[in-house]
Amino acid sequence: MEENFKNKFGFFAFVLIVIGLAVGGYFYMDYTIKDVKTGSKKEEKVITDYKIDKDKDFIYYKDEETISEEGEIYYKNVVINLSTQEVLNELLEKENKIYKDNIKYRSDVSIPTEEIVNYDYDNLYSLTFREYKDYTYNNYVSLLVNDFSFSCFDDITFKDTKAYVFDTKTGKSLTEEEILSIYSLSMDDVKNKMREYLTGKQSTVDGTEVIKIDETVNNLDNYSIYINEFGHLYITYLVKTTQVDYNENMEVK
Repeated sequence: MEENFKNKFGFFAFVLIVIGLAVGGYFYMDYTIKDVKTGSKKEEKVITDYKIDKDKDFIYYKDEETISEEGEIYYKNVVINLSTQEVLNELLEKENKIYKDNIKYRSDVSIPTEEIVNYDYDNLYSLTFREYKDYTYNNYVSLLVNDFSFSCFDDITFKDTKAYVFDTKTGKSLTEEEILSIYSLSMDDVKNKMREYLTGKQSTVDGTEVIKIDETVNNLDNYSIYINEFGHLYITYLVKTTQVDYNENMEVK
């Protein structure tokens, strides 16, 4: 009888110990998990989304205005939708405003009688305007900025080009070297490709070659490099000729 009582007591004691361990373990794990979720996780949080406006593209435009439908001359402000590029946004908007504030109309200018007006675009006398193109490929976003000048005597001519390539994973603007390294290229490789391309386009007038290939390649100072929507590397640059210089948009790789 005494032996039976001891066995029952031992059994109940064992059960109570097991229950105690189970309950204690549950509260310990619950507390630990909550602590991890509310404590260290917050401290280690890393920003991976740099978009300012989640409902818009990484590049979008605002304040669009038509200056001349016939001349296809428009003004608009570009917005780089990345929280890391606010300074660049301000700079581009400031530059665009300077261009817009300096539009001159023929009705506001005294044109000498010997000057011949060859281009009549909505009474415009002269201006500088900007065209934008943007491309998205994977986590790379490129903004191509081309500037043109116009006068009623000389029509629209290419003036300048710039490009900005952004990595949306980091929010940073890539340097030329970083862009080229993606394709395992150097600037010398790009120039060799340019020389080959321009040689294939060469023509002559009265026995003289029109494209100044050496001058274009060796004195390359007005160009931009970017990644298009298919992931191809492109360069836009000024081609110097014996006639009228022009901008070329060429695939590198």
